[in-house]
Amino acid sequence: MPSSTPMRIAFLLGSGVSIPAEMPSTRNITERVLSGEGVMRHTDGNYYFGDPLYAHMGIPDEYVPRVVIFLNRLKVEIDLYYLYQAGRFTNYEDLYYVGSQIKDSKLEEYDNPAVQPFIDKILPEIRPLLVGKKNEIRKEWQLHELAGEATHYIRDIVWHLFAKEPSRTDHLDSLKDVCLDGQLSSIDIFTLNHDTVLERCLSQNGIQVTDGFGEPLNNVRYWDPDLFETGSSKVRLFKLHGSVNWFRFRPRGGDWSNESIGIPLDWDFWHTKTLQGQMQWPVDGRPMFLAGTFNKMLQYTSGIYTDLHYQFYRSLRHTQRLVVCGYGFADKGINTRIIEWIYSSSDHKITIVHPEPEKLKRVARGAISNKWDDWKNMNKLTIVPKGIEQTSWQEIRNILFKTGG
Repeated sequence: MPSSTPMRIAFLLGSGVSIPAEMPSTRNITERVLSGEGVMRHTDGNYYFGDPLYAHMGIPDEYVPRVVIFLNRLKVEIDLYYLYQAGRFTNYEDLYYVGSQIKDSKLEEYDNPAVQPFIDKILPEIRPLLVGKKNEIRKEWQLHELAGEATHYIRDIVWHLFAKEPSRTDHLDSLKDVCLDGQLSSIDIFTLNHDTVLERCLSQNGIQVTDGFGEPLNNVRYWDPDLFETGSSKVRLFKLHGSVNWFRFRPRGGDWSNESIGIPLDWDFWHTKTLQGQMQWPVDGRPMFLAGTFNKMLQYTSGIYTDLHYQFYRSLRHTQRLVVCGYGFADKGINTRIIEWIYSSSDHKITIVHPEPEKLKRVARGAISNKWDDWKNMNKLTIVPKGIEQTSWQEIRNILFKTGG
């Protein structure tokens, strides 16, 4: 490796790197969301896979069918919006985004005058869903409640689909090998994925990682962003959209000022203890991760996500080479950060690992696709036309650190 070669490298990963491990695709999740097949609502307020609680008594789930009808009605409007965008299909992230806008508008969380005409249009068809049927416990619904249940329903399906064991992790050998490369002094991995496939791969190969969570205390690893500055590992992992195993905890009798974020090691998030040994409960009853489309950016400047996105910005300032794998360039906030970084120095270059780069260019948001050819001509963008499972670290390394590159 030439002496002028930068010793730092950053990776940005998207859902494509988990597909070989048989994690669900966006299309798979969307189909499950819109069908409601095998989904039930528990008395704890969460949605799970299984039969309705009182199916043995012939009593159907009064939540799931109602939410499914509501989401399919939203899909009609979203389909019309994207009608002339070739290859664009309505997915669960779109449904979550629109549902959350309706909820936030009705609760006056965010002012959006454009939402009310949309509500007025669909309300005649939605109104029957707001009235309880015979033998249903709930006799009346508010629109914000229905929209809120729809967002919970989507998040819970995503959570349970991703919280499974991966079928393999060897497809990430290129990432394992980069972490074991002794000539690199710092490796930052930023991922938009909620699953834990990457963590399992690194752990199985004995690779120490600083991920912002400390050593286990009372069987829970607690969030401490200072670890990103004080940790001894050269590999740092940042989950920019959260994770299926992150939970917000509050001690019994406490308030928001007593809350902490942690990873329960045995997945029993309902029965954990604080650092002082007090019983605590998961505030939301579900893990912390971001769903939707443009609404995600509203969360980038709050809570745990503030620390994570600050680290993304700070890391890129000190990095000359960024490798992108499995990301479709659909997140406007992430795209903006990449664009600003590329233009901030003539030395900044991006390498994209993707089996169909021309297709990726077409589906990427305009802010990226419109600059794609210019970046290639400026020698700022190089392509590895393979999937992550077909790519070796040596191949990527040769591109990143070639003489004069």
